[in-house]
Amino acid sequence: MIERALQGLSVMTVLRVALVVLLVLACLEIIRPFIGALLWGVIIAVSVWPAFVWLRARLQGRTVLAASMMVVAMMLAMAVPLALMLLTLAESVPMIADQVHLLSGMPLPPAPDWLRSLPMVGNMAAGAWENARADLPGLLEKARPTINKTALWALGKGADLSISLLEIVLAICVAGLMLARGEEAQRLAIRVADRLGGASVGTLPQVITKMIRGVTAGVIGTALAQTVLCVIGLLIAGVPGSLVLGFLCFMMAVAQLPTLLVWLPAALWVLYTGHTGMGIFLLLWGFLLVNTIDNILKPILISQGVNLPMWLILLGVIGGLLAWGMIGLFIGPTLLAVGYTLFRLWLDPAIESRIVLPADAGAVASEDPPAQA
Repeated sequence: MIERALQGLSVMTVLRVALVVLLVLACLEIIRPFIGALLWGVIIAVSVWPAFVWLRARLQGRTVLAASMMVVAMMLAMAVPLALMLLTLAESVPMIADQVHLLSGMPLPPAPDWLRSLPMVGNMAAGAWENARADLPGLLEKARPTINKTALWALGKGADLSISLLEIVLAICVAGLMLARGEEAQRLAIRVADRLGGASVGTLPQVITKMIRGVTAGVIGTALAQTVLCVIGLLIAGVPGSLVLGFLCFMMAVAQLPTLLVWLPAALWVLYTGHTGMGIFLLLWGFLLVNTIDNILKPILISQGVNLPMWLILLGVIGGLLAWGMIGLFIGPTLLAVGYTLFRLWLDPAIESRIVLPADAGAVASEDPPAQA
């Protein structure tokens, strides 16, 4: 059979196939640096499409104006906070160096009683405290190489974040172009799906759209809400580096880790510095608002059909971060959620009726009125 198939091949056919393969590989190599930004742009466009349709209707069908306003809003919501955080990070490195220098000239107080009373490690911790108290400048001098390496690492990560900022700006611009030509992009996606799967595709585009919007709202939206509340509380309490801590809070929230790992140490630091009122305020703010909003939003979004395993989201966050840097925090969970849902549909096609309800199909259709320039 193989010999018969090979006999039917001509040299020109092989050359044509080879040229097509080379062309595809060359195109992939050209766009490889932009794949992350392009994927994130598609995810943004799909996620904000309902808001864009609403805004376009309020602007009497002026598509370009509505898309431009959405781009400005997304820049203010995503790019500007990251740029401010980068500026804060750049200012924090020399500030930390100054604090370390000042610390070397300050005497440490005796080890507190509560430290000695800690079970199992109390005596060891108190001994280390007393050793540091006896020769704090010498201890800091020994730690200087580690501090320098940490500072260089922080600067390197700051450079990576600068690249991520450029990718986010590019992704927002891509999303704006897709919003302005949304109906054309939707028709193209449906044609590609039909060519790949034919009539068996069914409501697969609606399934993917629903999953993208669900993950964006459920994971990223909740994380943004927690981050905004956390940063507000940190700023009110006067915690230095609030934007950097807010970024850490966002990463924790996206990874489905407790955000108290960020704001609780900050509250304890405020209490330690003698600002008891602000410390108690930050504790209450964190427990009553930052944590509570997660418990309120998540069940609502899960009830809308966005029910994903925590391990899947965590894998998406870590894998996306390693693959695409900071924008991988958004791309990773979304792509894994879509892939996981398609895998479930392949195993059990009946799941499709529970993911895309008849009302959803009508809603998707109603969101696509004829575009007007």
